[in-house]
Amino acid sequence: MIRAKHESTPPRRDDPSDDDMQRAARCAVVHRIKTRARLYAKRPMALEPLYPGLACASGATLVAVASHLVERESRSPRRWFGFGGEVSLVNAKAALLLGRANRRFGSRG
Repeated sequence: MIRAKHESTPPRRDDPSDDDMQRAARCAVVHRIKTRARLYAKRPMALEPLYPGLACASGATLVAVASHLVERESRSPRRWFGFGGEVSLVNAKAALLLGRANRRFGSRG
């Protein structure tokens, strides 16, 4: 079938759309946050580079500090090449997730 120039070709099924790419990126980040939170639960000393004293902090304290870190990283300027503050933001969100779990279940690890 010959198409006129003004007709667009239908999208191929194997080409991911923007929505698919955003969904895949979101799933990858969520997986990374959960994996990092599990690592922090197994090795609380890994929290120390984020903020001194987090390794022995209670769940409520961990949530408060991690919320502050997420806010700070969200407001910091980004570079548009490589990793800007994304890694720090993922780490802060993982600490926040761990703190919420610890606060909810009342345990430390």
